[in-house]
Amino acid sequence: MGHGGAVWLAFILMIMPAAGQEGPRPPAPCTGATAMGADRLREVTPEGDLVLETAGRARLAGVRLPDDGSLRAEAFALLRSAAGRPVVVEGRPERDRWSRIPVVIRPDEPSPSADFAYALVEAGLAVVDPASSIPFCRTDLLLLEQEARKRSLGVWGDDRYKPIEAGDAERLRTSVGRFVLVEGRVRSIGERSQRVYLNFGEHWAEDFTIVIPRQTWKLMGERGLDAAALKGQRIRARGILEPWQGTSLTLLMPEMIERLAGSRLPR
Repeated sequence: MGHGGAVWLAFILMIMPAAGQEGPRPPAPCTGATAMGADRLREVTPEGDLVLETAGRARLAGVRLPDDGSLRAEAFALLRSAAGRPVVVEGRPERDRWSRIPVVIRPDEPSPSADFAYALVEAGLAVVDPASSIPFCRTDLLLLEQEARKRSLGVWGDDRYKPIEAGDAERLRTSVGRFVLVEGRVRSIGERSQRVYLNFGEHWAEDFTIVIPRQTWKLMGERGLDAAALKGQRIRARGILEPWQGTSLTLLMPEMIERLAGSRLPR
């Protein structure tokens, strides 16, 4: 068996259920998702895009691969092990500016098996990014990531990927432009006509801030995530870190924030 076949076999074994256990179930399709059926993976580009024989250029929905180094190489090896093999694809027809469609892709096996994003997140070889898949229907990935983080698997054993404390101004400054996880306690909330601001320090113009567009804030309110539910709570947020005021994250959807003190925020 060649190297590619060995990696593919390892991937299949990784996502198969253990004897006597129920295997992972494929996620429920998102609203607007299209069952594209059988396809083949032709290649994985150096940027991490998937090139499918029928569907063309695609990207894994809901996740980000490691930025660089050996962990990125491991993630690529897992994906490239499927090259030339039959896969089942679900996606949305809208293409981004790079002509990619967001897809859920899994091996074409007789019984339902976990998809590639599931396997990558479970192994700590991908970080969940809800904003990369709107609407985001993969809450199962957040639970998998939590377990991988507890076990320090893959990226979670690397300090660069570990959550940043909201009060660590130096680490925040050096992480601007990267996709990050930030943890801290909401000290105050400022509601304006177009945006809502979650402040994590006494000096809002210098400290870390979460920026929430009004439409997202409305969706959060419908789930019970109003100011009363968030003020004083310790939370984790994820997204691209921006150099606004001190530093900031912009939340495009409620799934980009989690409550750390107690249960997960209401859905």
